[in-house]
Amino acid sequence: MRSQFPHRLYSQRLFCRRCQKVTEHGIFAREAYSTFGGMDPHIPLLCSCDACGTIFVAFSNEFVFCNREFVNTDYAKIYGYNRIVAGNWIYFKGSPKPGVVKSIFQSPDKQIIVVNYDGGPDQRIERPKIDIEYEESPEGYRLLPIQSAQTLLGDCIYHAIRDQFGIAVGLVNDGEKDKLVVLLKDKTLVFITLPPLSQNLPNDKLCSIVQNKLAQVFPEHCTRVSVEAGQGIVYLNGLVKNLSIQRAIVKCVNAIPKVRGCVDFTRVETSSFTTDAVIEKTVYEQIESSVTRLFDYKVNVSDGKVQIEASCYENERPKDLENRVAEIPGVRDLICLVSEIYEPINVELCKKVESEISASTFLRGANIRVSCNNRRFLLEGSVQSILQKELAFATVLKNVKTTSIENRLRIV
Repeated sequence: MRSQFPHRLYSQRLFCRRCQKVTEHGIFAREAYSTFGGMDPHIPLLCSCDACGTIFVAFSNEFVFCNREFVNTDYAKIYGYNRIVAGNWIYFKGSPKPGVVKSIFQSPDKQIIVVNYDGGPDQRIERPKIDIEYEESPEGYRLLPIQSAQTLLGDCIYHAIRDQFGIAVGLVNDGEKDKLVVLLKDKTLVFITLPPLSQNLPNDKLCSIVQNKLAQVFPEHCTRVSVEAGQGIVYLNGLVKNLSIQRAIVKCVNAIPKVRGCVDFTRVETSSFTTDAVIEKTVYEQIESSVTRLFDYKVNVSDGKVQIEASCYENERPKDLENRVAEIPGVRDLICLVSEIYEPINVELCKKVESEISASTFLRGANIRVSCNNRRFLLEGSVQSILQKELAFATVLKNVKTTSIENRLRIV
């Protein structure tokens, strides 16, 4: 499996079940990602112990670097260890639960905090004033054991029963139960059994659920896709008709309750007749179709992997372009980056030039679009000869009266 995850993203200290201790792990992905700024959820990651090579699979949404909008962000500030502002969850050591800070007042020697617990009446709490110069976890802590199901790998934690701080370093199964592994400040390893609703289904039961769902949603394709499961993770193998079907199957599996995530090893069917040149030609046809208004576009196809970069005017982003390209035979992967231009320039002039080009008998059979980006006019599309290419350029030059024209017309 290691060969399927060639890109090392970074290193993190995690619990190794073979070493039975916390060791440095390499975090590998199937594509080159950056963890800066967060990652999308459901991306499978391979965690490999640097000491013994033991591997396990986890998902981006189980790590602290996942985009905040996709993970639980309920962290509690601990009084005396964090700077507090209104709206924070706050926990006072020895309290039965955290509350929400409504307001804060200070006197020379006291701090007065108004806290609300579970929507009841506000409570006024007075504590000695504490000046905090350094916060180890500025966003706060997960409170254990109550928040064990929401804790992410790498989260700073406070174990209320043991009155100790620590960090989450793993998710393991002891043969009976799934557990969160926490390394406390005193180097003690604590294994906290996850609540019943967070326990993974038995492998055979999860396999059966996934197979039945695929048979229901993808009856024409499910017989060519095999399903395996382990610790809540679904592994898919087999052949699929196109990238669109492949993506739809993975999305369907990820949406099934009790599935931790999906590792997709399926392959898109290819033919010796489906070359990169054929794919590129079809991609351009989709981009330059009458229902798609893109400009300043670039297409790169390598070994069935397609990358599109393009611009569009505000509110003209094509919603189905990615699906249309994903259905092209032979496309194995797709990155589609479309930027919106919010202050279009010379739109009416571009439309006028396009109308003149389309009315020209000398340019019959050409598919040409004219746009203006950063005060530079672009000629894009396809023509049937070099003469048509030169005539189209001359038509634009006559109308726009500028030499800032880029002729990207392709001869097909």
